[in-house]
Amino acid sequence: FESHSIKTPALKAFLEGWLASKLSALAKGSAWSYQKSVDGFLTWAGKKAAMPIAAIQPQDARAYIASLQSAAYASKTVSVYGKVLRSAFKQAVTDGVIPNNPFAAAIPKTAKNAVTTHRRGVFTAAELRMLLETAKGRSEDWQTVVLVGIYTGARLRDCCRILWEDIDLAAATLSLHQLKTGTRIQIPIHPALLEHLEALASRAGDQPTTFLTPTLAEAETGGAHGLSLQFAKIMRDAGVSAGKTTSGTRRKQNERGFHSLRHTFISALAAADIPAELRMKLSGHADLKSHTGYTHTETRQLAEALKRVKI
Repeated sequence: FESHSIKTPALKAFLEGWLASKLSALAKGSAWSYQKSVDGFLTWAGKKAAMPIAAIQPQDARAYIASLQSAAYASKTVSVYGKVLRSAFKQAVTDGVIPNNPFAAAIPKTAKNAVTTHRRGVFTAAELRMLLETAKGRSEDWQTVVLVGIYTGARLRDCCRILWEDIDLAAATLSLHQLKTGTRIQIPIHPALLEHLEALASRAGDQPTTFLTPTLAEAETGGAHGLSLQFAKIMRDAGVSAGKTTSGTRRKQNERGFHSLRHTFISALAAADIPAELRMKLSGHADLKSHTGYTHTETRQLAEALKRVKI
């Protein structure tokens, strides 16, 4: 009489295999969230990552969600991570690997008074001019970064990491690498920003592999001397209010900061009656069916749309 035992896969092997089967069908932004969800849980699981997936019980799922909440992750982020893992373990149930989904009831419902994802305010045209004037007094690199933020809506770190080879002055286009999503988008350069870049290029010479703002390119975003706090000081010196201070993410945040330039840019596009589809392409927001490459016709269309933005 021969006995047989069913060998269940290790947690790490199953989750990584499941993730690999999903990534090719996901947009890069969604793929990034899926990857972070799986990697974060495996790191938290520690030694259990090498154990059979059946070792993960509902109490483990609840403990993991609680660990995210105690680390002050935004409620939306906790929900996304939990849903990704619930989907992965649901597949394990479907495959007959485990009898029940430990994440089935682990994701908390968002209460009406729960802290939600932090919302950024926008700047007025007068405030933008005050910020530009103060940034110019701080350094030419900060003047450039603020201009790029105003006219592209790019995130702070992305603005600081632009290389000269990313800029085509003749075609008036910028190839922008979005570090958050790992994507690269090509966008037209607003005439006001183009004028500034041409003036810089006339002094910088032919240095394609150097950073556009070399004194800021290697700086950290956070920290006591990071880029975010440097910009916060520019705001204070300019007399521009940072608004209310709130918590709800892993750190306290002001209502307005550099990321508000992104909200201001998108709001300016909407005010100029730029269609939502073009606003998404100009700001680098993508849905599941979007592509990062545009035809020449689309590029011209985007350029014409951008010219309608007045600061």
